[in-house]
Amino acid sequence: MNVATKCSAWFLLVLGLLGAAAQGEEADAKRQSGQSGTASKQDQTKHSLRWKRTPKLTSRWVEELSLSTPLPEYPRPQMVRDDWLNLNGEWDFLGDGPMPPELPETFPEKALVPSATQAVTSCLEKEWQRGWYRKTVEIPSAWHGKKVLLHFEAVGGAATVYFNSRKLGKNTGSFNRFSFELPELEAGKANEILIHFDDTDPRIPRGKPEHVSGIWQTVWLEPVPEDSIRSFRETPDIDAGQLILEVDSTCSGDEFTLVATAHEDGKEVARVEGRSGETLLLDMQDPKLWSPEHPFLYDLTLELKRGDVVIDRIKSYFGMRKISTGEVDGVPRIFLNNEVYYQVGLLDQGTWPDSFYTQPSDKCLKWEIETAKELGFNVLRKHVKIESSRWYYWCDVLGMLVWQDLPCQMYFNERVVKTEEDKQFARDDMRAMIQQYYNHPSIISWVIFNETWGQFDPRDMTKRARKLDSSRLINATSHVWPNDHGRRRYNADYFDEHCYERHLHFYDYDVHIPATFGEFGGIGYKVEENTENHENYRGYGPHATSPEDLLSQYKKLLVQARRMRDTQHLCAIIYTELTDFYHEINGFITFDRKVVKVDPEELRKINMLFRAPTDQ
Repeated sequence: MNVATKCSAWFLLVLGLLGAAAQGEEADAKRQSGQSGTASKQDQTKHSLRWKRTPKLTSRWVEELSLSTPLPEYPRPQMVRDDWLNLNGEWDFLGDGPMPPELPETFPEKALVPSATQAVTSCLEKEWQRGWYRKTVEIPSAWHGKKVLLHFEAVGGAATVYFNSRKLGKNTGSFNRFSFELPELEAGKANEILIHFDDTDPRIPRGKPEHVSGIWQTVWLEPVPEDSIRSFRETPDIDAGQLILEVDSTCSGDEFTLVATAHEDGKEVARVEGRSGETLLLDMQDPKLWSPEHPFLYDLTLELKRGDVVIDRIKSYFGMRKISTGEVDGVPRIFLNNEVYYQVGLLDQGTWPDSFYTQPSDKCLKWEIETAKELGFNVLRKHVKIESSRWYYWCDVLGMLVWQDLPCQMYFNERVVKTEEDKQFARDDMRAMIQQYYNHPSIISWVIFNETWGQFDPRDMTKRARKLDSSRLINATSHVWPNDHGRRRYNADYFDEHCYERHLHFYDYDVHIPATFGEFGGIGYKVEENTENHENYRGYGPHATSPEDLLSQYKKLLVQARRMRDTQHLCAIIYTELTDFYHEINGFITFDRKVVKVDPEELRKINMLFRAPTDQ
């Protein structure tokens, strides 16, 4: 057993011993099960599909995608209702086929949902950029008389949805959640869902991959009352001691009221009532604040009432947290909850060797965040990908800050964003991203562009982002190029450069705002049995020769970063990266998630060199 494997085994043992104690509270245990009794009662039998392509590596936990209902957890933990039906599992599949509105007649293959067609776990012979899915479902008789919503957490490309041959609508965008109300239903009748996906338009933002095609996150059904809550927005204000609630419902009028109740460990601590459509202010005087060190979450219940009758009820949660910038003795800094807070983070690309963009298990999401924390990191930069809601949920619960990238356009092709129509794809995705994930206290910054990938109008995009969300930091471009075009971008809240040299330095820092390295390091180290076969392995600078050498090289960078923190306004550093990524072997964890490459305690000590507070 090599040193890295020993470290991994020791680390997993420690996690197992500490896990229960760390989660402790009954409210947290209920929240972590998905906040829904229905969610935990899942069939443990397996589907009949088999992989038809051989992966170079198999991920830890990937066997859980072989369950009859893979990813059985409640998919939307910030807006929970008791009744729902998970549609993950075997679906009929046709690659290519007719274009809508013409509908296909035959489906020669079976595909696993959720899995993009690029994933081995899709159980398809090859990847398809265009095609059809079909599923026959029976609506539970207990839902009779209610509206039924069909939810898609993410479908790669443009998706056109049919129900019993009737078109419900179309969505364009590979990362945004979308829903359709089903037409009038008959109890006990088999119903046919058809989905056409088209991932051929290069203007659709995808991040690093050339394609993310087909259904790659959970599909589910949910019954809702005729009058119901559609969405809501939580904005904590720790200075005023308030939670600002904006609730969107399907109804209006004096007979409808909204009641919001906050609970701490099952005890009511705040309550407010108002008319539907009004902004509600939940009084949270002297609140417990959310931070990575103390990720306290209040439980929240929203009730829509007609007169004295509750007609819709939502279970959620919130954290009282503030992120801001300011100065200490003339030095620009980033503040968390009005205190200077230094960040040491990891670039996180959210990709697996066999399941591609789809997490193999909810356990995997939780484990990665726990592992990053145990290694001494307090922030993850989700790199040009948007995750499932479950990932952000675990960041909220476990206490991990998030820099969230907007997935980029035009990464692997030669197209350039030129026309207003081109630009609108990214604008729409940014709006959907901020609206969909606004309520997560873990997210502290929106990163609009990475380097020059599909970049356009950075100042305008920053203004648009700030109009959508004034409560978080906006990063116009992660890595500002040292030229006149780059210098025109400084309407962002902090400066961000990438430095992969062994001598850390800024290339063009000439503004009086907090400074960060959005990427640095990238020290390569290959663990033979847990690395894909490639002709060229990527790391920046000399590769490490052992786990000890990897730690030694990393420590030299952190010592430099600490010096820059104290002399050059450096506030946050993001190391490349959390896990290996295909030919990139610069992760602290292998691509298959089976080996932590270094001694966790030693890495944690090194990270505290930068995180430790000072007067500035």
